[in-house]
Amino acid sequence: MYAENSIDIALVQETYLKPNRPKACSIAGYVQLRTDRTYSSKGYRSVLQTLPTLPINIPPLTNMEATGCRLAMTGHSTLVIVSVYLPSPKQLLRRDLRALFALGDAVILFGDFNCKNIRWGCPSNNYNGIKLDELEDRLDFGIIAPSTSTCFPCRHT
Repeated sequence: MYAENSIDIALVQETYLKPNRPKACSIAGYVQLRTDRTYSSKGYRSVLQTLPTLPINIPPLTNMEATGCRLAMTGHSTLVIVSVYLPSPKQLLRRDLRALFALGDAVILFGDFNCKNIRWGCPSNNYNGIKLDELEDRLDFGIIAPSTSTCFPCRHT
């Protein structure tokens, strides 16, 4: 699926994979940067890529979890790409976002922030969505959200 759709980088959260299955999400032709979660029943964050990247050390975060890499592009500054997960019971913290934005001059955070806000197409707001909306101006970043739902419940047949 990835190769035939020309996907160079894919970021994945909440896959339910564990360290005892290191090849469970392997895809031919892709390098995987992976951070397993060992303290909970749910999975990990991962960055799958075909482009040459360098893994980065993520600073200590209070409520967020993250995995990231640097992508050097010809004619452009280095781009920092971070796969982020904010577990739903935890609050979005300014210090976590600031720590991630401090990783470089051009940082893109992708992932599951568990932030709901009607401004970017959610049917309702939650605390984290209101907070993220407020921090957008204060920390000078932009939010890009899909136009459709990203929640696809597992269907057992």
